[in-house]
Amino acid sequence: MKRIFTLCLLAFATGAFAQTECNGTRYIDYNSFSGADVTSAVTFGNNTALSGSPVDLKMDVYEPTGDTETSRPVIVMAFGGSFIGGDRSDVAFLGNIFAKLGYVVVAPDYRVGLFFPGQVTTTLAVLRGSHDMKACVRYLKKTVAEDGNPYGIDPDRIIVGGVSAGGISAIHAAYLNLDSQVPAYMAGDTAGLGGMEGNSGTPDYSSAPLAVLSFSGTIGDSAWIIPGSVPICSIHEENDGTVPYLTQEVAVSGIPTGLIGYGSGDLHIRAENVGIDNCLLTYRGVANHVGYLGGTPDPEALNFARDFCASMVCDGSSDCGNVDAGGATGVFEAERNLIEAYPNPTDNVLNFDMDETATVEIIDATGRIVLSNTSQRGKNRLDVSALPTGVYTLRTVGEKISTAHFIKK
Repeated sequence: MKRIFTLCLLAFATGAFAQTECNGTRYIDYNSFSGADVTSAVTFGNNTALSGSPVDLKMDVYEPTGDTETSRPVIVMAFGGSFIGGDRSDVAFLGNIFAKLGYVVVAPDYRVGLFFPGQVTTTLAVLRGSHDMKACVRYLKKTVAEDGNPYGIDPDRIIVGGVSAGGISAIHAAYLNLDSQVPAYMAGDTAGLGGMEGNSGTPDYSSAPLAVLSFSGTIGDSAWIIPGSVPICSIHEENDGTVPYLTQEVAVSGIPTGLIGYGSGDLHIRAENVGIDNCLLTYRGVANHVGYLGGTPDPEALNFARDFCASMVCDGSSDCGNVDAGGATGVFEAERNLIEAYPNPTDNVLNFDMDETATVEIIDATGRIVLSNTSQRGKNRLDVSALPTGVYTLRTVGEKISTAHFIKK
């Protein structure tokens, strides 16, 4: 059953995540504190930049002004910039907002740069970002265990998040953890970068977060979210032309990369199917990329993120499901499931089983419907021999919506 976050829920939170500071309006009132005290340019790690030169990784720390708590939750918030630019000061406004709510907010560096957008180069950029995010989390945990906890944080309540490329880094830091998840074409490069954890510093601590907060992020494969994964909150425009909302090819500065991204819409479906707490706020029909944070941030987006984080740090869970901005009912209110399509990869025929009559669509990596048909109850076969080589989504729409991804050889 979907749980709606309320102050009452926080006040009566029980178990391991019951926190005394949750009994009031902290984490709810945007003026819980008068401001943020900022410690700038703290070195948390180091590595090699794309240029081959050594680089120190730094972070800015935002703490609630006048706060007396000594075991506070953390939000690690990474900037955006398509992995080719950006700076940690770009998320200073979020650092101030969430610090005034009562969090310690950390805005970290991560290595940016692409010689030219492509499948391998973009994947490497994502790996570098996720490795640096993991190093930041490990460093924060080390400051508690070895350095006297200078920032007054709770190492078990660290939420990783970010905007656009920063959100992508956070998502992969949380869910890309197994060697078996690495595409074969990336195995050697991944090993050279330090494996799943990377080598950006503080190797002896866990990089596992409490949850993920993504502002318009995506993942390389939604199957990387498995039972037992941490909860995720996503906010995304449905027609985002930069970071895909569903499953399609990712572009960097308008240049196609050949890399398929599974956006917030499909992340939500996957999380539902494997039983992971999740929250998704969708801006239907909107094409701006992270427009809800531009200028004056949309209060609905901020409130959605605020309530997810508060529920996570006070109760240890948050499952608000799918919500459309403005209160409209969206397509994802229908039940969605994964179906099995086989053989996969295929060169001519795709088989799948259905328990109802439904509309069948084949969607290419750009999000375009390239084939449409009607399925029948029972076994179905589709001739896909005319499709170009690539990655596709099979979507069936009936009483429920089901999806499968397949490769056309």
